[in-house]
Amino acid sequence: MGCPFRREGYRIYLMKTLEIHPAQRKMDLLSAIGETLRTTRNERGLTLRQVAEGAHVSISYLAEIERGEKDPSSRVLESVAEGLGVELAGLLIRIAATLEPASAPATPVADKLAA
Repeated sequence: MGCPFRREGYRIYLMKTLEIHPAQRKMDLLSAIGETLRTTRNERGLTLRQVAEGAHVSISYLAEIERGEKDPSSRVLESVAEGLGVELAGLLIRIAATLEPASAPATPVADKLAA
């Protein structure tokens, strides 16, 4: 009997699978700040409310910063660092590390800042 498609005159072609890897998107500063704040907050087991109260900012404003929708001033970042219980310098280094492209040589950000 054979293949019903061949009986009807269809041709069967072999196809190769092609993997497509999307280009890594460069993160913008607001997204890097927000992602770093959220990650730090979660690592420390804190809620938005706890950090907002410690930083003396509203919960909604802090949430907007974490989503990358608001551009916090340096004073607000300093307050949020206090609310998180971390040093501002360490927080800024983490933000800078988030911005570095993955293909960059593995030089710690702190070494670059000390130069």
